Amino acid sequence: MSELAVRQKSTLGNVRLIVARACQDAIRALPSIPGIPTWATWISIVLLCAGLGVAGAILGISVLALLAGIAIAIPLGIALVQRPQRGTLLLVAIVPFDGLLQVLPLPASTRSYKEAIVVATLMATLLAPNAAKAVRIAPEDRRYPSWVPAVVGLLIVGLVSAAQVSSTQAVTGFRIDFFYLLFAVAIWRCPLGLKDRDRLVTILMVTGVITAFLGIAEEIVGAGRLNALGFQYNSTIRFTGSHLRAFSTFANPFPFAFFLMIVTLISMPAALSDIKRTRNRLFLASMPIVAIALLFTFVRGAWLGLAVGWLFLAWRRNRILLLVVPLIAVAFLYLPGSITSSSVSSSSLSERSAGWSQNFDQVISHPFGIGIGATGAAASVVSALEANGNGNVVNTSVPGTATYQPDNYYYKTIYELGILGLWMFVLLLAAAFSATLKVSRTSGGVEGTFSLGVSACVLGAATASLVATYFEIFPMDLLFWTLLAVATTGLPSGERPSDSVSDSALYRLSPIH
Repeated sequence: MSELAVRQKSTLGNVRLIVARACQDAIRALPSIPGIPTWATWISIVLLCAGLGVAGAILGISVLALLAGIAIAIPLGIALVQRPQRGTLLLVAIVPFDGLLQVLPLPASTRSYKEAIVVATLMATLLAPNAAKAVRIAPEDRRYPSWVPAVVGLLIVGLVSAAQVSSTQAVTGFRIDFFYLLFAVAIWRCPLGLKDRDRLVTILMVTGVITAFLGIAEEIVGAGRLNALGFQYNSTIRFTGSHLRAFSTFANPFPFAFFLMIVTLISMPAALSDIKRTRNRLFLASMPIVAIALLFTFVRGAWLGLAVGWLFLAWRRNRILLLVVPLIAVAFLYLPGSITSSSVSSSSLSERSAGWSQNFDQVISHPFGIGIGATGAAASVVSALEANGNGNVVNTSVPGTATYQPDNYYYKTIYELGILGLWMFVLLLAAAFSATLKVSRTSGGVEGTFSLGVSACVLGAATASLVATYFEIFPMDLLFWTLLAVATTGLPSGERPSDSVSDSALYRLSPIH
């Protein structure tokens, strides 16, 4: 080898050594986040930016919007990796305002924020420090909840059913029915402690009162002004008789009414457990606003679910709740006649019954179901996709068509997944109620009170499903799996009820009042 070649090789080696040392020094200089290895932090950031870039290229998002998304996603991702529990609190705080996306000047891609947060939270549980993970759960509390086998059975039935239908219908039906189970998995991996559960109740109280106030304000503003703001008739703006149905910040009156049902059933036992606490007093004082807003939704399924859950809470712990029953009966007698007649009208029940009768032959002839995603919201999405593909428009109002709306989740389940699917679904509800009730009996303080409220919510959901496809109405599906997972995944070690952490003690410890 010539002397020139030797010098060139030596120089190249020196350059490589200098570059390698510079990279090592740069990595050491990167700021690290307490509790998280530096490599994990920056690998997460790189993957996050790369994922956003690919998503932006596929969806055709502008460079400016993509940069804004990265600027938001990076600190959010770091916060989630530090404590994935923040993802649960964040999503529960945001979803009550999801309906505003209909009128806000944002790109359509922003509507996928829910799925993005769910996936990001689940991924964060893989990188989170051990202090935030389930390793801190006491071993005796780390058994799988009793409702898991029923969920697995329902998933298997859904997968078998999905294999029998088109790919579009299978993916859409499975996504709507089971996607938010991923959030339950994330909560299982990184459970919420007592303070987090208390903050979750606070979030529900605050968002419930805010949305209730806005729902009443809509009644004052009127449908015309709401339509001028961008809300659409027969979709978001709906009427019962001549009365506008309140929808607040939701897509329509149904999720709004069911959300207020959940807020009331979760928050009421928490508020009554410590009336001296300012937060609880304010919520109890705001209950008339919540009740009036719920009344003007004219969603009787939510009224029925709330009544059953309310009576359960009164029977189990808070007998004072029974005093409200005669007050409601007297108040109902003094309502204007038009509101009373609209509230007790049987026309909608007659329409549902007609649809069930017309489609009962399908249930008999298909004992294993006609396929997941064949009815309800999933069928509407599939029909819209097919209509965009071939230019045909499907009539969504005729029972028996591809977009039949059964308005009964039990009927929907047996219609799509057959008798086995219905059995698994009923077992799931029974196991969920049993698991949360057991926690409420064996635990005290925040844990027991929260679990009791979740038990009431399960009862309310089971009741409302008789007259509504409850579990495919967003955000009811998300909130059901979230609340159930939080209530039945145990507490981190050191936060056992025997450690004397009561509601009052938590009030003194928590910075959120």
